[in-house]
Amino acid sequence: MKIGFIKQSSNDKSQTIINLTPEDKEDLFTIYQIIDPDDEVIIKKMFTTKQEDSNKKTITDLHEIKLKVISYEFDIKDEYLRYKGVTIPDDTGVANKDISIGKFLSFSIHYTHPMTIYKHNLNKYAKRLLQDAENAMNKSEIGAVVLQEGIAHVCLLTSSSTIMKQKIAVTLPKKKNAEDATKFNDLNEAFYRQIYDAMNANFNYNELKVILLCSPGFFADALHKHILKFAEQDQNEDIIKNQESFLLANCSTGYLQGIDEVLKNPKYVEKLEDTKFVKDVKLLDQFMEHLDNDDNMAWYGRYEVFKAAKLDAIDTLLMTDTMLKSNNIAKREKYLDLIDLIEANGGKVFIFSTLHTSGEELNQLTGLACILKYAIPTLDERNEEDDISDSEAESSESQKEEMITSKA
Repeated sequence: MKIGFIKQSSNDKSQTIINLTPEDKEDLFTIYQIIDPDDEVIIKKMFTTKQEDSNKKTITDLHEIKLKVISYEFDIKDEYLRYKGVTIPDDTGVANKDISIGKFLSFSIHYTHPMTIYKHNLNKYAKRLLQDAENAMNKSEIGAVVLQEGIAHVCLLTSSSTIMKQKIAVTLPKKKNAEDATKFNDLNEAFYRQIYDAMNANFNYNELKVILLCSPGFFADALHKHILKFAEQDQNEDIIKNQESFLLANCSTGYLQGIDEVLKNPKYVEKLEDTKFVKDVKLLDQFMEHLDNDDNMAWYGRYEVFKAAKLDAIDTLLMTDTMLKSNNIAKREKYLDLIDLIEANGGKVFIFSTLHTSGEELNQLTGLACILKYAIPTLDERNEEDDISDSEAESSESQKEEMITSKA
């Protein structure tokens, strides 16, 4: 992401003006996290107009329009981020020159098109998202290929999602005779070459910390040998000088679930432990282990977590990004205050993306959990002096009951 400027509005001290240009899927995720309903944006949009005395339609030049955001739709896999809004006056006089005020419009975020966001109450979580988005090194940490016979998925793993960049599929014939065997070998060679080409198109070998090749059986090993062979043939220095970044692993499937298997396998964790993705997976596994042991060291739910924070008992806080995307600003501020309190007391805070499987799992546990500094068997007992309201406690309890029912 290219950030032009971030400055405080001269007209409204609670408003921050952010000028930026998105460049990839991760930037869409950042924008999705930052813009809320009632925030304002200036974007460029194409309009169609009719010529006078003609039924022909012509495409005008890009118009700059300023809108107040009403709603949004987001799908990172399809690179789709769309907003609905209503046009509002622009004090600078740049936008809405030929567009009427109060007009309802929808618009999509496009790569390379700069936009300006008028953000109300820019909190420190949003500021951190912008800083990370501007630093490309905080984006993709792992390049991964998961494959089995005749099918492969080339992916990038980032702090917010697993992005499948390309799928390669070929139909390989059964080797009934010598002719079939020759055809099989030729197609298999072409299959590995396609994977190699897809990796070159989507991987920056000099920036990725790990290049993961995983499969059931011997397919990952065969791919690795073909990659090195093709790299020698092509004099691909980026691969040749980064051979130590390759990690070969075994999994049960050539589909995306295979990557999750590897990331949870202690056999491969040491090689991967410096990446945020794997740290999240390991931390969630540690939390679940405490729950399984029933040692009163791990708790989930709003009541229990806030009560533990009040007691300065939290060693590690686990929270999904949906908590910080709540449309209830007051509730969002409470979660931000919770983060500040825990960090001030020496605790650690991990924000899980719900676009990752680890974030999805945590969301099923109310999206808010903690690992304690010491065991508290009675943490879920209600006390009259607790600051958490009855309605909030009931909400937390009802979420738990729904999960128990669904598991049953």
